[in-house]
Amino acid sequence: MATSFFSVFPALVNPVVALLGMGLGIGALLAFVSKTFRLESDPVVEKINDLLPQTQCGQCGYPGCKPYAEAIALGDAINKCPPGGEKTILNLADLLNVQVLPLDETYGHEEIKKVAFIREEECIGCAKCIPACPVDAILGAPKFMHTVIESECTGCDLCIEPCPVDCIDLIEVSQVSLSSSQAMNDEEYLACINCGLCIDECPVDILPHELYWACRGGELEQAEALNLMHCIECGKCDKICPSHIPLVDFYQSSKLELKSQQRQKVDAENAKQRFENHQIRMAKLDAKEEHRRNKRAELAKQNRQQTSSESIKAALERVKARKK
Repeated sequence: MATSFFSVFPALVNPVVALLGMGLGIGALLAFVSKTFRLESDPVVEKINDLLPQTQCGQCGYPGCKPYAEAIALGDAINKCPPGGEKTILNLADLLNVQVLPLDETYGHEEIKKVAFIREEECIGCAKCIPACPVDAILGAPKFMHTVIESECTGCDLCIEPCPVDCIDLIEVSQVSLSSSQAMNDEEYLACINCGLCIDECPVDILPHELYWACRGGELEQAEALNLMHCIECGKCDKICPSHIPLVDFYQSSKLELKSQQRQKVDAENAKQRFENHQIRMAKLDAKEEHRRNKRAELAKQNRQQTSSESIKAALERVKARKK
């Protein structure tokens, strides 16, 4: 007949039950504490951080965009971000209802977006650039060739200084020209007379004349609300327009600019997430390295104590031998 574990070792029943009860109690206490004393992120800081370019370059004097956002929320100046430039300053001033300031050029100049490029034939695989990248956009391992994930690189240039063979360059990113809308705005056209002919002609039931004014004024959010992206660019509104306004050209240009802005938002959000993951990873590596150093120091201390004890013992033995 099979016997249970506790029937064989009855003395273990009470301790096991006590440990289980203690574990459940501690678990419930931790759950309560985590909910009661949970620290919510500051919504103002999050809104400020969302407006920053997420290059994580540190040019502002802070180790990333989030720390700079926290400093701005506490009253620091809004004009210390060269990658964000004038646009970021304007957005921050509007959000915080503060005065618009010119970019403080002591922190750098606004430049065209760049990405890092590793000349792979010159790379020695030292891996010093990998931990320097704040968004983990460099692939490689010690003694192996490295490369940059171009779509994830923010162009912060923090990988350049650690490279001992200077094999990393910053290359300007080729961008789609968005100046065509500005050029069209500078052109002289007959005024839209709101005749409504384009409305009847549109096969996708949007309001071409209202969309035109939104696109010409650069009001992309309004244009998107007016279903800009639904336009199939058939050109029927162009042909029917008595003022001969190139409506489709305005729509095409605004679509490009809107897609570019949406892509920038996605890239910034990805960079923000990668930066946070990088910080977590580096903190774990630092903790592991600290533990290794402490363990090595403890072993060295034990060895010194053991060596000292053996030396003293040997000296006493020599003294006793001489007395004999």
